[in-house]
Amino acid sequence: MAKAAGVSQATVSYVLNNLNKVSPEVDAHVRRVAHELGYSRNRAARALKTGRNNVIGCIMPSLLSPVFPEIAQAVQQRAEEHGFATFVIDSGLQTAAREAEAIRVLADHGVDGAIAVLGSPRPASDRPTLPLVVVDQPMDGMDAVYADHREGGRLLAEYAVGLGHRRVGLLSGLQGLYSSRERREGFVEAARGRLDIAWNVEVPLVPSLPQEAVDALRRGDVSLVVCVNDLIAMLALSALRQARVRVPEDVSVMGFDDMQWSSWPLLNLTTVRQPLGRLGRDAVDLLVRRLDAPDAEITNIILPVSLIERGST
Repeated sequence: MAKAAGVSQATVSYVLNNLNKVSPEVDAHVRRVAHELGYSRNRAARALKTGRNNVIGCIMPSLLSPVFPEIAQAVQQRAEEHGFATFVIDSGLQTAAREAEAIRVLADHGVDGAIAVLGSPRPASDRPTLPLVVVDQPMDGMDAVYADHREGGRLLAEYAVGLGHRRVGLLSGLQGLYSSRERREGFVEAARGRLDIAWNVEVPLVPSLPQEAVDALRRGDVSLVVCVNDLIAMLALSALRQARVRVPEDVSVMGFDDMQWSSWPLLNLTTVRQPLGRLGRDAVDLLVRRLDAPDAEITNIILPVSLIERGST
């Protein structure tokens, strides 16, 4: 292959493993020769030689939410830059049993490591042997990358005070989840003595609101509804419109994430932006680093957030 292309074996390896170490012209030439020769990589033989399959796993809790596919896409794109393929699993509603099964399936399929958005932290005795980078929360003994959720909650409270709101309702996520808990606690701490939290309803990560949340939205006793994420905010906006409540004239709504849909005119949602693409990219970089240096020091990356003001407030 290298002889036919008139390049070194190292150059062929760089091209076929997508390592971006040669010029675009050389890359195109090598790929053209490979195609003409009918060359394809033998992953099994390569794994025997290197000890790697160059495949990573990606575990997301729900591909129905727009947020997690956005992270997964960033994971796949960055993994490809490092020469890895990606195996994505939807673990459902973040149950420990389903997550453990997802990790087992990935290990059985020979992935080199995995990136995962998980639920509650595991006990030490339940640590997976598969190299794992956790997204969205810290976890003892594992590399992790997550946004500054607490700071995001604080930004929402400060913005609410600045707009003159006094009575607010919270649609907070399940408090067993790190990100939901940190967002709520950041908001409550910053709101103390300045905002009256009239009600708080915990909502699960599903594409529908529980009846308790719908009833709270329709009571009309708050001027602002703060939602744990943009998906819940979208559902809240829908429930309010069905009840003929005007947004933002009668009540304001805020979310968290800044998913791709949040800027659409129909939503036009004021929210806290966490860098979803960077979460995925940094997670892959951490995993590749861990694979290259298994004994390296555990790394936690906390990414900054920012408030995005739109028309729902």
